Amino acid sequence: MEFILFAFGASVGSFLKVIADRYEEHLFLWDAKIIGGFSVSQSSRSRCPSCGAELRWFELIPIFSFFIQKGRCRRCRRRICLQYPLVEFISGFVFVFVPSQLARFFTLQSSLFVILSALWISVFSILLLISLIDFRLRIIPDEANIMLLVLGIFIIFFQPFNNLQGSFLGHYALLSGLRQNVLLNHLFALFVAGAFFAFLILLTRGRAMGVGDLKLASALGFVFGWPDIILINVLSFVIGSFIGIGAIMLNKKKMKSYIAFGPFLGAASLAVFFFGYQIVDFYLRLFKL
Repeated sequence: MEFILFAFGASVGSFLKVIADRYEEHLFLWDAKIIGGFSVSQSSRSRCPSCGAELRWFELIPIFSFFIQKGRCRRCRRRICLQYPLVEFISGFVFVFVPSQLARFFTLQSSLFVILSALWISVFSILLLISLIDFRLRIIPDEANIMLLVLGIFIIFFQPFNNLQGSFLGHYALLSGLRQNVLLNHLFALFVAGAFFAFLILLTRGRAMGVGDLKLASALGFVFGWPDIILINVLSFVIGSFIGIGAIMLNKKKMKSYIAFGPFLGAASLAVFFFGYQIVDFYLRLFKL
């Protein structure tokens, strides 16, 4: 079963990468030109981005095709971007391990378990798409943020919420309060995240953060709730700092270079979903709090 989920997830990841590569700012995210590839040619078949060669069936197998071809196009011999197998692997990972993580945090009936698994897998699939688009174009489509908000509504409706459930920080969530009303909890998280990023935008005059980051952080606040969004924000800056410093040391970026922040918010969200409790527990034990 895990293999089937991974294979399907990897295929979804491959599709998301194609959408991210075809997306342009002036187009609707789910435009036929993006989904069908009509902006590239009159055929919707996938092609090599370097030489335009139409890919055969065995070149479309997620992850394995990259290694079968030794990371190069069979026609032009140009290197295939490492993003392809990496995105496919991350997506496969999400499809396999998101359900098992939900089973650890929530006591669910089988039907509710399937629904919540589908919702959270959708959340991370959209975050993956957002990360790819933001990395390439430095923009975050409003349609993607709206989809996160819609998913957040369903998560609020279906996901158990009480003093013991409803947060990926486990019982540490009790320290922050707001555990009586699920809607108030998630709306407060949305407001806090939005206000924090709005402050950063005003402070830096938009040089460090964009409105797209504000919208994404707010949407994540609504999806994850309080206090999970606080840890997501903190981790996103920690991850961004490490990546930024590494890029500067490798001469890939300069101090004033703009770095897409969407991928850091996505990575932090994934980290909180899987390791939120462990991260908070380690921090509190480290400082003996």
